Amino acid sequence: MENLQHQSVASERRVMSRIDAALRINYQIISDDVALNDPYDANFVLPRYFLLLAELDQFDHALNYELEQLTEKDQQIARILSLFNQKLNLITGSLYDAIVQSMLPIPEQVNFSESGFSFYSERELNTGSYIHVTLSHPENFFHIAATAQVVYSREEENGQYRTGAYFITLHPQDRVKLAEAVALKQA
Repeated sequence: MENLQHQSVASERRVMSRIDAALRINYQIISDDVALNDPYDANFVLPRYFLLLAELDQFDHALNYELEQLTEKDQQIARILSLFNQKLNLITGSLYDAIVQSMLPIPEQVNFSESGFSFYSERELNTGSYIHVTLSHPENFFHIAATAQVVYSREEENGQYRTGAYFITLHPQDRVKLAEAVALKQA
């Protein structure tokens, strides 16, 4: 009985819901010694657009939290700060549209869950190798950095390689962002 259960589990690695989405993806092959480092570590090459969008995302989350706290104490000040935040969002949005949009890589089809992802690559990646990856949703739902280990890389009919990997290091708040994106798409 135990053997049968093990076999059925081994045939399907995926235990979480997965979705397909068009994401901006950048990756680089990394060595085993840095695979467990913080994915936002300055030693990893993070694209500038990614850093900008990730910082704006962090700022928005912090500001929204503080506004919720402030609303309980003083609704008038919270309202003024909320209007200021809306104005700031309009300014950053227009900068994003005018400048950043032209620098962004073209979104590609990525299949992902909160535990891993698969994508197309130009070349075969060795099974067991480690990669550092940044994933950005084109509508700014999330911008995450992670390290992952390649599970497979096989040539497809289109001449590209379908590569699958599971996350080794992923911040808990980034895992939540991925789970929310999956749940939203499935709803």
